[in-house]
Amino acid sequence: MPFKENLKWGIKENDKVIIKPVYDTVFNFDNSGKVCLACFKAKAPSANKFIKTVTVTYSCNYLNKQGDRLKIKTDEADTCTTFALGKTTLKQYTENPNYFIVATKNKKYLIARDFSQTISKGYNEIYFTAEPEFIVTEIKDEANIVYTGLIDLKGTEIIPFKYSGVKVNNKDSIIVGCSAGIGVNGDDDIYNYSGKKLASYKRHIDMATKSFVIYKIFEPKEYYILLNLKNKEETIFNADEVTPFEKDEVLLRTKNEWYVFNLTSKQRKPYKK
Repeated sequence: MPFKENLKWGIKENDKVIIKPVYDTVFNFDNSGKVCLACFKAKAPSANKFIKTVTVTYSCNYLNKQGDRLKIKTDEADTCTTFALGKTTLKQYTENPNYFIVATKNKKYLIARDFSQTISKGYNEIYFTAEPEFIVTEIKDEANIVYTGLIDLKGTEIIPFKYSGVKVNNKDSIIVGCSAGIGVNGDDDIYNYSGKKLASYKRHIDMATKSFVIYKIFEPKEYYILLNLKNKEETIFNADEVTPFEKDEVLLRTKNEWYVFNLTSKQRKPYKK
């Protein structure tokens, strides 16, 4: 548990000090008990000579129970042990049981909870997916255009960096690449887990299974179209949100109510999320 001594914070385990109380703030170990975050506070005056303000920032270390600091190699081959505390820092070091994400020099890096750096390359953004073996990553070109792709935990590219968004349906081993906002008249593409492109569509694909494709139409009003890949039948339905559930079933949200929607029978039943 975190404890305070002489206005500084540390962490104890069974009355034994494992992180010395020398930090201005600490965030307790994650659920795996392997990583905590301990930070020093710094104050910097505003650069505006007319308005006197002070900005508070935090420089943080990731620590294990032995008190060792995380040390990573950046794209520039520099060594980094100190990281800024940002809006997503806590979420990114606690949300996944095996890995966490650290940010430095405008890049993000994937780190295993034993502090090994599984992927040396840094990305502009990294997102965990419903499939534990895949992560969604973003890169920027010289014009600051963001491209999204999919890699595995070894850094191997599964889906090329040519999309505005990538979704993984782990219920049916399907991946969707969305081209909205990237170039002109780009297609939305469907891939399998091996990275093989299975199909391309001009409409925006909200999600897909092996047997169905769900388009989302935005103009002149929002609605969904369900395409049955076997008989090419299209069915229009309304919802505020669609998310994968089970094989050939999805969850629909309408306002605050959730429903299980069977894609084959097109029947829906209430669902308590």
